[in-house]
Amino acid sequence: MLSKVSEFIQKEGLIDDSDKVLVAVSGGRDSIVLLMLLNNLKVPIEVAHCNYQLRGEESESDEKFVKGLCEKLQIPFHTNRFETVNAAKKEGISIQMKARDLRYSWFYKLVKERNLTKIATAHHLDDQLETILINLTRGTGLKGLRGMKVKRDNIVRPLLCVSRDEINDFIYANHIPFREDCSNASGKYFRNKIRHQVIPVLKEINPSLFQAINNSTKRLKAVECNWEEQYEAWKSTLKTKDNSLILPFSQIQKATITFLQQFFRSKGFSYPDIESMISTKHKGKSFYGKDNWKVVTASNQLEIFQSKEPELKEYYLDQEMPIDLTIECFENGITLQPNGNKAYINADKVQGKLKIRKWKQGDWFIPLGMNGKQKISDYFTNNKFSLKDKEDTWLLCDAEKVVWIIGHRSDNRYRVDPGTKNIYVISLQ
Repeated sequence: MLSKVSEFIQKEGLIDDSDKVLVAVSGGRDSIVLLMLLNNLKVPIEVAHCNYQLRGEESESDEKFVKGLCEKLQIPFHTNRFETVNAAKKEGISIQMKARDLRYSWFYKLVKERNLTKIATAHHLDDQLETILINLTRGTGLKGLRGMKVKRDNIVRPLLCVSRDEINDFIYANHIPFREDCSNASGKYFRNKIRHQVIPVLKEINPSLFQAINNSTKRLKAVECNWEEQYEAWKSTLKTKDNSLILPFSQIQKATITFLQQFFRSKGFSYPDIESMISTKHKGKSFYGKDNWKVVTASNQLEIFQSKEPELKEYYLDQEMPIDLTIECFENGITLQPNGNKAYINADKVQGKLKIRKWKQGDWFIPLGMNGKQKISDYFTNNKFSLKDKEDTWLLCDAEKVVWIIGHRSDNRYRVDPGTKNIYVISLQ
């Protein structure tokens, strides 16, 4: 397998003599084989191990194992311990997604600090097939069917020429120790269901499954390259005016829908928004993507521009504010008369000084009368806020949390109950 991987690296131009490579090593069989192969090929390498602290003592043993192996091989070893669960909860995303963000952010940082040139990961043919099937199951386009690239920017995947069975044969033939991740056998993960239930059936149908998938990805890669050339040519036809791109509806009607989707998706617009903005029925409307990209529809065209990122201003209640908000403090016992423009807040629960600001992605609260948390963006959607409504809404916050979506709903954690001693009555005039 050493010669096979070596030929693949040379053929695909993954690593050359000037490269210094950071190898991502979990301790599992795939990453250990990648480490051993690159070391045997005399590639200058350093190892990065992520301890996500998700599996208790197993995570600690994984780190200890990889560190010991690197010491034995005299390879520089780096590790990082992430508070993965807390970080995922804070952002309201899955643990797997947050773990990916954490590791690649750290990898890029290490590459810069250590003057390295490439990041090598241990994805192999089985991973490629699983990824394609997952993408296909969820709905995908050309890139999803093509799967993972052998090389993307400075990330290389030298094992995309070998299967899991070949890796296992190499492990056992050479008596190489590795760590087994028990989560790989768990049926609760979507990828594992594909791995253990779907792929074995496909292999029965076609014993040459990996060769077939490999051939298909090569063909799709060629189609994708041709498509990208046409897409770039189409983009060059867009007109500019005062730092904005102008896309007439007449040009939209002639354009390939995939060009339009790729263009707007690259700027962070959702598919429903894309469908709305390219429809001549929706004029005089604004749409917002990521990185402050904005589309404004006019009678005969779309104007696409990147607005300057607004500063997230905060105003304490003892300062001059852009809205007319008053606050009074009473001892418990007053008659509560809540309405949309008045909130009764348990003053004993407030941390630090109260302030107001606009909402940002990731903000959440627990709506009054409920137990579960909800993203502010979901609250807006559920209550049919228009784009202007969202822009005009202010949040009342303490040092740590959202206290009240001003004029709408307060947070259940600040509710007034019989044990409350002091109450803030906050009114929007």
